[in-house]
Amino acid sequence: MKIFCILMFFCSGSFAYTSEQVLKTAWSDKTYLSYDKIQSTGSRNPLRNVEGVLSQEQNGTAEVEVGLKFQFKSWPEWTGKRGQGNEQKLLKETSLGWALRSRYNTLLLVELNSQKLKCVEEALHLSELYIQAQSLSLRAGRGTSKSFLSAKSDLYKLQRTQNALRQEKEILEKRVKTWAPEIKDRGLVGLELVQVDDISQLLQGHYPNGDSLSRKIANEEIEQMGQELEIVKGREKQWFKAVEVSQTRKDDETRYKVELTVQIPGLGSDDLAKQKQNELILKRALKQRDLEESGDQLQSLKVQILNLVDIYRKTKKMEKISVGTLDSLANIERKITQQQEQLDLLNQQQEITSLYLDYLLESEILLKAPDKNYLDKRQGEI
Repeated sequence: MKIFCILMFFCSGSFAYTSEQVLKTAWSDKTYLSYDKIQSTGSRNPLRNVEGVLSQEQNGTAEVEVGLKFQFKSWPEWTGKRGQGNEQKLLKETSLGWALRSRYNTLLLVELNSQKLKCVEEALHLSELYIQAQSLSLRAGRGTSKSFLSAKSDLYKLQRTQNALRQEKEILEKRVKTWAPEIKDRGLVGLELVQVDDISQLLQGHYPNGDSLSRKIANEEIEQMGQELEIVKGREKQWFKAVEVSQTRKDDETRYKVELTVQIPGLGSDDLAKQKQNELILKRALKQRDLEESGDQLQSLKVQILNLVDIYRKTKKMEKISVGTLDSLANIERKITQQQEQLDLLNQQQEITSLYLDYLLESEILLKAPDKNYLDKRQGEI
């Protein structure tokens, strides 16, 4: 009895790769891991650089000079808010969200690609039967060459769609294998995909608070550009640049020297610094304009999804038409149309679910509970 259970365990695909395991590879994403290597720049050290000086001359008498040169930061660099790590923390968390979003979208495409292929294959089978029936009708004088050629054209379109879906399937499988190479020998378990009605219900009960993730990143970029602009201006106005202290020994004589490096603002014209300032001012202004025009991104995204849900539901209602009273040829034609309508519904479902994933990322729901599988109908609560 135990041997039978073990065999059933192996044969049931219990060792197949699950979508949750694919999602967990996000924590091994190279972009996400690269943020661990970023060093903190929050030092309050006023020194920009320290250089050692050592020289020795042999002109009949030995002369040795040793010293240190201290280069100082400008005032905005020393006292500014840069380097506190807030932007690094935000970008690291965001990179995990991006990695999860990429895997979610791939899993979604894998699942819907399989369903689309089934629809196309069924439509192709019906189209071949339809063409055969059209050919018989044409020979019997009951059909027209126009309808026959139109049916052939529809068949070729379906074959091109099938080829495109098969190519997409190969690309998706390769992508998943780059994240989880061991899936090659284990296969991927299908998931109980969250449906359009589920997405509508979840969104209607969710009211986002705060800014979207993209808006937070944009605000961080604007702040960084502002800080960089202050630093460029500060360097241009910085009068005290460096100090160098040295000791020179020649024979029995020892001399000490202190040198100051100063910059007198206004006497020179640093066109490169001014050009850098102009570029930063322009970039910041453009970023601020884009941010103002974007409005409430989360609410806009939510409204867009719900509008698409309404279109999806209307399309689904139109699909339900009785075909019992049609003759055999018209019945086949209607069944082909139904398969094409089902394919259209799957495309709409893909668009809606993809935007839903964007909403989960932008509202930072993915980041708050990254271990959940939001594509799984059983786990998708937000």
